[in-house]
Amino acid sequence: MKKNATLAWGGVVLTVLSLVNCKKTALDTVAPVAATPAVATTTADIRDSLYLYMEEVYLWYDKLPTAFNTRAYTDPQTEMDTLVWVQPLDRWSFVQKAATFNSYFADGQTGDFGFWIKYDANNDLRVRYVYTQSPAGLAGVQRGWILTALNGQNVQSMTDATIVDAFYSASSTTFGFRKPDGTTVTKALAIADYSLNTVLYTNTYDLPGHKVGYLVFNSFTGTPSQNELAAAFTNFETAGIDELVVDLRYNGGGDVGTQEFLANRIAPSKVGSAAPMYSVFHNAKLASWNKTVNFTKAGNLNLSRVFFITTSGSASASELLINNLKPYMDVKLIGQVTHGKPVGMYGFNVMDYVLAPIAFRTVNAQNVGDYYNGMPVDAAVADGLDRNWGDPQESCLAAALKYIQAGCFAGVASRDLNARLSAVQEAHNRILDQQIVKELILKAPKPL
Repeated sequence: MKKNATLAWGGVVLTVLSLVNCKKTALDTVAPVAATPAVATTTADIRDSLYLYMEEVYLWYDKLPTAFNTRAYTDPQTEMDTLVWVQPLDRWSFVQKAATFNSYFADGQTGDFGFWIKYDANNDLRVRYVYTQSPAGLAGVQRGWILTALNGQNVQSMTDATIVDAFYSASSTTFGFRKPDGTTVTKALAIADYSLNTVLYTNTYDLPGHKVGYLVFNSFTGTPSQNELAAAFTNFETAGIDELVVDLRYNGGGDVGTQEFLANRIAPSKVGSAAPMYSVFHNAKLASWNKTVNFTKAGNLNLSRVFFITTSGSASASELLINNLKPYMDVKLIGQVTHGKPVGMYGFNVMDYVLAPIAFRTVNAQNVGDYYNGMPVDAAVADGLDRNWGDPQESCLAAALKYIQAGCFAGVASRDLNARLSAVQEAHNRILDQQIVKELILKAPKPL
C-alpha cells in the first residue's frame, strides 16, 4: 500500500530570509504543495533542512533543543518525532515524500483496498466506510457488513497484529463478510490506485414541516472535494432544505481552503462578506503572517442551525469548520467528543520531501480556540455501525432527526447505552485507527 543544536550542515545552506520567503501552502492541516524541480539530495540534506525549518516556523520553536545532532537520526520522520517531543500538545507534525503527498491532495488519488473497519459493541468487526471507485467499492462492499474472515481464518481467532497485517500490509487479501440479512459473501481483493470520493453519501428527508439535507463528508482534499461539495449543495438548494446534518464522524481534516468553501455554503446569509470566519496566529518570528479570513457567503441556503455528527476521528478542518460557524448559527454536535486539533501546519516542498510542522493556531470570531481536549457533544450517541449510510434508524442520524421533530435529545443517550464500546473494544479500535492514520491521515491532516 502507499503510505503515505549541534547542526551538521552537510551541503545545505539556508538563511532565515530564504525560509520565510519560500513556497508555503496553508494546511489545516494540509493541502497540495506545488512541485519543485528535482534536486539531487541525500538523507543528510533533508535532516539538516528539517531542523532549520523547525527553528523558523514551528509554533513552539522556543522549546526546541539548542544542541541537536541531525545526523543521529536515520530518517527525517524519526528526527521530527524527536523534535516534537518537546511539546506534548503536538501530535501531528510530519514529514512525507512529496510525490505521495501531492498525489493525494492534488488529484484525490490513493492506493489500497478502499474500505476500513471498526469493532462494534458486540465485538463484531464491521465495515465503517467504503470508497465507491476502490476495489472494495467496485466489488459491492457496504458499510455495516460484518468482516468474518481474512484469508479463510476467522477474525475472532486472530490477534490485532495479524488482522492489521492481512488488512493493511498485504497487496491482496480474501475477505469473508456477513451481510445484514444474514447471508455471507467472499470477496478476493487486490489493492489498486483509484480516485476517492470524499462525499460518501447525500440524501434529503421529508419530516413534518421540515426538509432535511444529510451529507456524509469524509476528507477535505482540495479541488476534488470542492467539486463534490458544490454538487451536493446545489442539490440541497434545489430541494429547498431548511435543516442540514453534516456527518464528519471519520473526517480527519485536510485542506483549509476546502473548509472555507464548505463554511461559506453552510453559513446563514447574515454573515455577508465582511464577517470574520477565523484568525490565524504564528510564532513570534512570523507575526507578519498572522491574518483574519472573512466569510464570503456562497449559495442560497439560509439556515439558522446545523447538526454535526462527530467522533474522536473528527479532527482539524472538521473542528475548524464547527468552531467557525458557532458564532453565527445554532450548532449541535451529536456522537462523540472530537479529536482536539486547534492548530495547523504549512507544507514546505524541500528537495523531494514535504515538511509539515505545526506552524499556527486558529480562533473563531469570538476568539475561541485551544480545544486540545476536543469539542463536547450535545448528545452522546454511539456510532451506528450496524446501519448503512442514510438509514434513518442509524443511531446518530436518528438523534438529529428526532431533535428536528421534537426539539430535544431526550431519550437518545439512554436508548444508546447498549451500543457503547468496552475499554477493550476501544483499545482494539485505536490500533486499527493507527493504521488508518498511516494510510490516510499522513496524506491529510495526520490527526493521531
